[in-house]
Order: sequence, then C-alpha cells, then structure tokens
Amino acid sequence: MADRVSPRRLELAGVPPAAFALSELGRYPSFAHHPTCGRHDHHLVRPFGVPLCLGCACMYPGIAVALIALFFVSPAHDIMTAFWVAVAALGCTVPTFFQPFIQRRWYKIPARFVLGVGFGLVAGAAWILPNTLTCWAIRVALVVATLGLGTAALRLRAKRLDDPCKNCPWGAFPVCAHNLPALRRIREQQGPDPFVDSLIAELEPLAPYPPRLGEAPPVPRPGQFQFHAPPPNP
Repeated sequence: MADRVSPRRLELAGVPPAAFALSELGRYPSFAHHPTCGRHDHHLVRPFGVPLCLGCACMYPGIAVALIALFFVSPAHDIMTAFWVAVAALGCTVPTFFQPFIQRRWYKIPARFVLGVGFGLVAGAAWILPNTLTCWAIRVALVVATLGLGTAALRLRAKRLDDPCKNCPWGAFPVCAHNLPALRRIREQQGPDPFVDSLIAELEPLAPYPPRLGEAPPVPRPGQFQFHAPPPNP
C-alpha cells in the first residue's frame, strides 16, 4: 500500500497550507445532503432552523406512517389483501415520476412523503403474504419490481438533474459566496495566503448573501477564479 503524502511534503511541493483547511468547505451539514445556501432551498426543509434534506425528512416519516397504520389495521394475511396493498404502493410512486419536472417544495414535500408511504406499503405487502413457497416467489417479485421502479425513477431524475450550482453567478459550491464567512475564518487562522486571498477577492464583490433562485448578484461575476500558489521552497 502506498504511503500517504504528508502535509509537509505537499507544502514543500508548492501546495499552500490553507489548501488543507479548504478541503473542509465541501462538507455538507449532517443530514442536509446539500449545500445550505438559498439556491438549494427547494432541496431542504428547516424545522426549528435546522437544515435537513427534504427527500429524507419527508420520505422516512411516510414509511413510518405506513408501517404503523398497517400494524394497527392488522390486515388479513392472504394473497388478495397483499395484492391490493401492493397496488396502493404502486400508486404512491406516481408523484415521484413527475417530481423531476416540478422542482417546487409545495410539490416535493407531499410527493416524497407519499413515496415513503409506498415503500412502507410494499414492505407491508411482503409481510402479510402467507409463508408458502408461492408467496416467497411473490416476495421476490415485489423486491425486483421495487428495484426496477427505483432504477427508472433515478434514470429520469438523472436526465433532468436539477443542480442549482450550475451557472450560478455566486460561484459553484464549495468555491462560492456561500462559503465567504468560512474563507474569512481560514484567512484569520492561517494568516495571509495568496490562494485564499484570491478566492476572497473574487467572491467578496458578489456579497451580500444568500442568493435565491432567479436573483442576480449585486455585480457581475468577474470571470474565472485565478489560483496563485506560492513558488516551491528551495
């Protein structure tokens, strides 16, 4: 196994010390799964001010609601009941296939919740099937169908991927105006550094922050970032 390159060796090779602190800029807050800037608000919910991934925060409660409801309803354990529960689960996937075309929180929140209900129902359908060889074959078919629908939904989403960072006039995460406060803290901690100073100089004219979809920064974005690393030490 190759040895890891030490920070000291990288520094001698011309990599600025602040580059190691900059590597932390790309980390998302726990359970957010997205940058927390205003342009990503349609991917987030903020209960009590805490940014959470909209999809996860809405889907997992839907799963819990479906499973709890099935537990209390206690449906009959037979193939016909399982069939209708599976049909209901299939219906819950319909909003998901429209979601890539409707990137709005008012639609995504219920769509993700209903998708979670669908996952809970398909798990419930597998649970209420009797323990026979035929029913175990049906369980396998349910798993295959669920994976197939999930793959189709992900492919559709990939074709219409919504990336708020694309062509964003405030920069592209993590090198964007959203991280200006963090960049300033790095400069305070590390001292003057041409690498960090060039980023701040490019991004500061784009403040104030945060932006929203459809808004423009106070000044045009000044071209590409120019990174200037100090020459290697002799």
